[in-house]
Amino acid sequence: MFARRASRPRVSRTAPISVPALALISSVGAFGTHLLLPALPAIRDEFAVSSAQVQLVVSLSLLALAAGALINGPLSDRFGRRPVALAGLAMFVAGSLIAWMGADLSSVLVGRVVQALGGGAAITVVRAVIRDIYDRDSAASAFGYVASFVLIVPLLVPLLGGALSETFGWRSNFLVAITVGVGIGAFIALRLPETRPAATHRDAPLLREMFSLLRRRAFLGYALNYSFSMAALQAFIAGAPLLLVGSLGLSATAYGGWYMLTAAASLSGFYLAGRLSRQMGIHRMIRVGMIASLFATTALLCVQGVFGIFSPLALMLPAMGHTFANALMVPSSTSGAISERPELAGSAAGVLGFMQFLCAAAAVQVMGILHDVTDMAVALVMAGASMAAAASYLLLVVRRAPVQRAPRQAE
Repeated sequence: MFARRASRPRVSRTAPISVPALALISSVGAFGTHLLLPALPAIRDEFAVSSAQVQLVVSLSLLALAAGALINGPLSDRFGRRPVALAGLAMFVAGSLIAWMGADLSSVLVGRVVQALGGGAAITVVRAVIRDIYDRDSAASAFGYVASFVLIVPLLVPLLGGALSETFGWRSNFLVAITVGVGIGAFIALRLPETRPAATHRDAPLLREMFSLLRRRAFLGYALNYSFSMAALQAFIAGAPLLLVGSLGLSATAYGGWYMLTAAASLSGFYLAGRLSRQMGIHRMIRVGMIASLFATTALLCVQGVFGIFSPLALMLPAMGHTFANALMVPSSTSGAISERPELAGSAAGVLGFMQFLCAAAAVQVMGILHDVTDMAVALVMAGASMAAAASYLLLVVRRAPVQRAPRQAE
């Protein structure tokens, strides 16, 4: 009787805001980043800078997202979800305006960093809000649905960004970002209620809150599982063009078609995570995704290292398996990490975001170094990160506490 009652997911029947609305708010950071990508060559040409210099528009914004997550999470615990979300959207609009008016690359970089800081606040706050209004397993379901929506942004928004850049010039991308930022900011002001629990530690020092999370083995296990899983995915996203286009001579258009297959696999996984997480629970979802991810990345290593097969199908078929498995797993890892201290959901979301971007940056850098030596760079980093994700969960979550033995009956 007790087991049945405990296993039933407890979902708020009066959730103050819908999951699609939260997905819309969460997508603003990805919208700002991917809208600008097709405009990078035009920015480079106008300011007569190198490709490496113009890539700072992307790399610095990733660092800003990491720093912003670390700052905005604890601030949302201290001051509330609404104020931090509104401040983030104000920064997003202000940064877009600075970049739109930029007279040189440095000004554009400053604007882009401010824009990313603001967009990152929206992502962090949404993660905290989801945990505020749902229990752990239902939160994993909500994270899956939100992620599936946000995944559509990188697929569609670059088309809009390219059309804007070609028709109206690259500065028009920032005007559209301003319009979207104002619209979502107004939506937050009108529709996003304050969901911060009353038990939140509002007066605790911010650093103490974060270190209290890092001292919890389970939080580290979930967070590292999530971060290494996303690092494997980022290594594939960054490295696949180097292998298929750079080494195998595939056209950019053909690569785009192959990439759509992996994106579809990821979208399917996130959708299934949204449907199944409540029934299966986060631990079963993590284990299923973890086993499938290890199988896919090991298969990729064998295909390239043992059989020496390097072709689009040999890379993309295992990659589809990994992206599908990754999508099954990471919503539950996210929910597990943020649920370790529900009263510090904002701080947990911030630390989780920081670890995610830090691991992703390291994976991309290692992959880039290895690519100069071997065409197996993507496979090696994906397999290594997947193994690290599995080890983090098994060592820090599964083995976090000794087995409780039943007391001996008196004879």
